[in-house]
Amino acid sequence: MASFFDDILTGVGILLFAAVSFIGWRMFSYWRSFLLHWKKYRRLESVTTENLRSVAVPFVKIQITTRGAAGSFEVIERGIDNVIALADEAPEFYGRFLSVEVVTESEAQGERLLKAFAHAPVEVDVLVIPSEYQTPAGTQMKARGLHYAVEQRRALWNRKPGRTFIVHYDEESVMVPGELRKLMGCLAETPSSILEGPIFYPLDYLQASPMCRSMEANRPIGCYECRHVMEAGTPLHLHGSNLVIEESLENEIGWDIGCLDGEPFIAEDYVFGMKAFTRYGGDIFGWHGCVMLEQPPFSVRSAFKQRYRWVFGVLQGLADLKRSSRFGALSATTRFALLWGTRYRIASFAMGCVVSVLSFAVLPAFLTKTVASIYLNQAAPLPGPASAWLSLVGMMWIGSVFVGAWHNLADSGLDGSTRKTEIARAVVAAPIAGLIESSAALWAVLAWARGTRRVSWVPTPKTLEADAAQTRKG
Repeated sequence: MASFFDDILTGVGILLFAAVSFIGWRMFSYWRSFLLHWKKYRRLESVTTENLRSVAVPFVKIQITTRGAAGSFEVIERGIDNVIALADEAPEFYGRFLSVEVVTESEAQGERLLKAFAHAPVEVDVLVIPSEYQTPAGTQMKARGLHYAVEQRRALWNRKPGRTFIVHYDEESVMVPGELRKLMGCLAETPSSILEGPIFYPLDYLQASPMCRSMEANRPIGCYECRHVMEAGTPLHLHGSNLVIEESLENEIGWDIGCLDGEPFIAEDYVFGMKAFTRYGGDIFGWHGCVMLEQPPFSVRSAFKQRYRWVFGVLQGLADLKRSSRFGALSATTRFALLWGTRYRIASFAMGCVVSVLSFAVLPAFLTKTVASIYLNQAAPLPGPASAWLSLVGMMWIGSVFVGAWHNLADSGLDGSTRKTEIARAVVAAPIAGLIESSAALWAVLAWARGTRRVSWVPTPKTLEADAAQTRKG
């Protein structure tokens, strides 16, 4: 019986070692970017209004696309207030090139926003999407609103006489004045047409559940990899927010991405990035390094759904990409990099669930054998090099949670003692938080493999009240 148990433990150990190694290589890519290229990640040099006066700043439009759901007005207002705070420093200067555009499905919300910012030092405009509006390709969900804005711009709405960039915000997105100035300084000199920057998650931080705070700690260090792929010009992932696109390019490509086998796309950012890449190659992509602040989901239920949508949406995008004639015209090497690079990212995310379950299952036996090897001179459960590699991957994983929590809390406004406590809490909760979010990824992969294609766009609630109401609805 003991021999049989040992054989099972050995088999599970081999499987666990292979899975951890599969994930560990991607974790290594995060840390390589973090350790070797951290100076490129975030722009640290300050940019003043006087600095901007000495360069040719392009026109900058902050675009917030929303369904206008309950609770969204307050978070949209917060983001616009920070733009206004910048403009108040020099209204006559910033008013010449900076503006805000809100694209909403709610007429009532549009009227409220126009009234609230009627006397702002920069133009705050609102586009209300007509309920009957349809794109030529039948695009739905968020991309429908994005394309409605494109169609209005093609018809010369709010047209500016020069190079213009669209800075895409989610409903809750905030860029503080200092980061906005850095962004404008970057856009004044960049040759790129599509850029991204890091996102941290300090807003309403303590209102989110502790498990959600720990889940969000995984995200900032993932942006170190985003920095690498954007600078390399291979957009395996695009954020829907902190995404900056030159208006002429966005107007040309548009967001009329249609549907996949009758179902709408829910990762319109990934689909847009692939369309841009297959048309113009990697030279148009870049990294601006200016931080956007957002908030974590408030409940585990909302966080799980959010992760599920991410993975399922990218699987949709991959299926669409493979059908594209432009994709077929790319070199075999490039096609392989795009397909398998993205599949590897999805697989390493989903496999975290398998690793977590196996780790919890074999940990007691593994610890027992380790103690016996030390004190009773029995054989070690793993060879030395294998143990060292697993230890390294474990340290990289815990370290990534620590770094991510530190990034999220650095701009939170919390005192030093609270930040230290919250970082520790995120690290302690990481095993369970990691299991939850990787379970969402695995569930999305399995649903796709079963042939599930039905999707829905329910934005992550932006207030505790809206989250509670959505939970009651089920």
